[in-house]
Amino acid sequence: MAAEESKKPEEEVVQPESSTEPPPPPPPAAVVEEEEKAIVPVDPPLTEDKPVVDDSKALAIVEKPEPVEDKSAEGSVHRDAVLARVATEKKDALIKAWEESEKSKAENKAQQKISAIGAWENSKKADLEAELKKIEENLEKKKAKYIEKMKNKIALLHKTAEEKRAMTEAKRGEDLLKAEEVAAKCRATGTTPKKGWFSG
Repeated sequence: MAAEESKKPEEEVVQPESSTEPPPPPPPAAVVEEEEKAIVPVDPPLTEDKPVVDDSKALAIVEKPEPVEDKSAEGSVHRDAVLARVATEKKDALIKAWEESEKSKAENKAQQKISAIGAWENSKKADLEAELKKIEENLEKKKAKYIEKMKNKIALLHKTAEEKRAMTEAKRGEDLLKAEEVAAKCRATGTTPKKGWFSG
């Protein structure tokens, strides 16, 4: 408060033109910052004895507004700077919110696509595995058929070989019997066989 009082502008008193009237009392010294005081003409108090004199040229006390103008200009500049900073911060906040929103949208979109790609891959993989299993089952069936066929062929071959062996054994037995009979007949008769080693 003491600082405000020390900063009070100097007051100037202007004397009215008529010297018979005393100057009006000075107004209270209330200082309102940020308001400019202008020169205001003051009407003199009316007295009953004296005629009304036109004192429109009389001036009142004027306070010098230089320090107030400095403060108001300084405050105005400060206020403008603060408002500009607030506007910039608001704009930055909106931009940041928009950026976060767009990043979130892009992230969600990418996640959805990745999930869709994963689902597509799993579906195709399941289809291929099912096809592979079907092919393996078909191959197993074919393999079983071929194995059965080969086993049947082996069995038939074995049967044919056994039959041929039996026929060969039977023929050998017949040939041995025949040779023994011919040899016995030759011994009995004293003749030599017609065929064989001694023929000639």
